[in-house]
Amino acid sequence: MEKSNKKAEINNVNEDLENLKNFAYIDLNGTKVAVELLESQKFENVEAIPLKSDFFGKKDFLTLEKGYDMGLVEIKELEHSTVNTVVCKNDSVAPLILIDGDEITGAMQNRIINDTLLVPAQSSLDINVSCTEHGRWHTRGEGDEARTFKPSLYSANHSTRSRKSRASYEGHDYQGEVWDSISEFESRSNFKSVTSALNDSYENLKDKQNDYLSKFHIEEGQNGVIFIVNGEVKGFELFYNHSIYKQYHEKLCRSYIIEAIVEKKSVDNIDRLDLMNILEKISDSEFRSIKSIGLGDNIKFSNDFGSGSGLVWEDELIHMTYFKDFIKVNDVVI
Repeated sequence: MEKSNKKAEINNVNEDLENLKNFAYIDLNGTKVAVELLESQKFENVEAIPLKSDFFGKKDFLTLEKGYDMGLVEIKELEHSTVNTVVCKNDSVAPLILIDGDEITGAMQNRIINDTLLVPAQSSLDINVSCTEHGRWHTRGEGDEARTFKPSLYSANHSTRSRKSRASYEGHDYQGEVWDSISEFESRSNFKSVTSALNDSYENLKDKQNDYLSKFHIEEGQNGVIFIVNGEVKGFELFYNHSIYKQYHEKLCRSYIIEAIVEKKSVDNIDRLDLMNILEKISDSEFRSIKSIGLGDNIKFSNDFGSGSGLVWEDELIHMTYFKDFIKVNDVVI
């Protein structure tokens, strides 16, 4: 009987140790989150690890695509158009969530959202954007409708977001970084868009992306994901709840897959404890809190691995990103 109890104790200890490998605890400048890592999903040189957090967001938010489809959201050029600012109108009774790196197309040129933000209900807000179509500065049509944007199927590729994140933390102007990143990606993929549009690069590789995409599914309750490309952690994303994550799952996958296609290398497995260490190092980052132009505060952070940001509103984490720093050796992204 004594041996049986001892064996049960050992089994319980082993089970506890195994569970520790699947939970990371993050303190984002005072906002604490426990994150569970679910079973890994792999295809070719890409690995995705679904995430579930310990909070269950109950606030109602409207996403851009839903708001656009319902006729409640409109994003337009300013009356006197400028590259890095557009105006967003939210006629919904709920705040509108706009996600960092999300692309909007049309008007004078395609843009991406610079920072995750919440546009208050029934309000208009000038928002900061970056151009992702360097070779166009004209509408494709006439009248007011031609100056209006629509949601894209894509977001910025992950190396563009990484470069933008680092420049944002350091307080640098990053429009040039975005243009350079798109140009370098075109070079690596042996493709040239007529207007240097990131959207065109996605369309050029869409069939290959779809081969990968079918292998990465959404888990029950999932509200985040870690992406590993060529055996190296590239980025981490966490959303307020499962509902919002579901609407961004495909865009996030594509933003890593598109680069995995053109930078395919042999795959090495990453140790789960090393991965946990990367996540928990977020808590030791250098933080800067900045009042968002919408609701809440934007927490920007940096450490030896990379940089990221999180939008916090009423003591709740709305969205968080974390990217490995962009490194280029002999004109190759690593």
